Amino acid sequence: MGPGAAERFTLREIEPGSAEYTEARRVRYDALYREWGLPRTLVEDADGRTYRHVAAFDRGRLVGYGRLHLEDGVCQIYQVAVARDRRGESIGKLIVNALIEWAREAGRDEVYLDARSHVASFYEYLGFETCGGEFRSRRTGTPHVPMCRRLDRG
Repeated sequence: MGPGAAERFTLREIEPGSAEYTEARRVRYDALYREWGLPRTLVEDADGRTYRHVAAFDRGRLVGYGRLHLEDGVCQIYQVAVARDRRGESIGKLIVNALIEWAREAGRDEVYLDARSHVASFYEYLGFETCGGEFRSRRTGTPHVPMCRRLDRG
């Protein structure tokens, strides 16, 4: 992470239904689905699960998003997205690290995610390992790889 990146961005939890959450949906669509020509409805949260949502802000502008599912023994990161014009500024790293910290605080020993295959190296850089074979997402048809990371208690 570049010098001062952690101080440059504000991370905070956001709630579904808020104006910030609506903006996060736009960032998620633009970052994760638009380039594949996928429908905007994929950012709807109708799967019945409960998530904690974190967003990164730069001077009030929402520039990144991620969420964590912590129910029924599951600890999984979903939909880490950074605004296209803000990639390469360590925003994704800050978001993933915040989600990992929430998992630790919840007493979890391991966290999972399904990474798009072309960004798996980003997650490897953050300490994740591949824990299964490549597959195509049922929702999007895009190639993914399952990844996991053991959590230390430090």
